[in-house]
Amino acid sequence: MNNFYPYIPEFVSVSDLQRNYPLLLKNLRTSKKPLLILKKNDLEAVIITPDLYRLLVEKAREYEENEALLAIRTYKKEKKEKKLKKMKSVKELFS
Repeated sequence: MNNFYPYIPEFVSVSDLQRNYPLLLKNLRTSKKPLLILKKNDLEAVIITPDLYRLLVEKAREYEENEALLAIRTYKKEKKEKKLKKMKSVKELFS
């Protein structure tokens, strides 16, 4: 997998965001670094560029598709090897 997040995000406080919103957004667009918003030293929110958001959504979709394909391959293999077990209830999954 490519390293699509090669930079350290910028941290700002909620009050800095309130005071300097236009400048911080301008810097976000220029640097393309996520902006982590802290409130009393706890992470409150994250602002990212639309491009990074789209990339993260695409990576999540690819991961989910790969997991689904793996589950299908595992099912087919176990079915072929007659390793599947018929269950009488959902409870058996957790016992």
